Amino acid sequence: MKQSKAEIILHPVRMKIIQALAKKSMTVLNMLDYLGDVPQATLYRHLNQLTKFEIIYVEEERKRRGTVEKTYALNEKNAIINAKEAGKISKDDHFNYFMTYYAMILKQLEEYMEGEVNFEKDGFGYHQVEMCLSEEDFQQFSSEYRDLLVRFSKLNSDSARKRSLSTVIIPEKKEKKDGESNE
Repeated sequence: MKQSKAEIILHPVRMKIIQALAKKSMTVLNMLDYLGDVPQATLYRHLNQLTKFEIIYVEEERKRRGTVEKTYALNEKNAIINAKEAGKISKDDHFNYFMTYYAMILKQLEEYMEGEVNFEKDGFGYHQVEMCLSEEDFQQFSSEYRDLLVRFSKLNSDSARKRSLSTVIIPEKKEKKDGESNE
């Protein structure tokens, strides 16, 4: 059975790879160190799938100790499910993909809660904000939010601690007019 782009992206290991490569290009050894708990054979299998779907690509190849070391980079344009692609996904599949996404967040929460927890210092929390925005205001918000995420997701230092920000934007229900589609 052929996998969809959404199924490829929303796999827990592949999501970790995508998030790692969103920060910077990496070799397999860099990724193994960054990901920590992913066996090398598993990593290669997922890298092959992400490469096949053109979500990542080999940025550089160089000979090192008798083998070829590849540096992988994220194809940012293909690493998201755009509105046109989302419009082709069935309602049931959207629910399934969202549950996969939600399960990954729950796993992160479980791992966090098993460690030494300091909610204030760690910046842990979850909340929901309702915004009433015109289409123009929403587009401005989305653009500024995206710029902010890109700026801060690229930061990294030896003293940095990884924090995950998971966002879901759900607009209020809009009644369909006769003949109108979801696209």
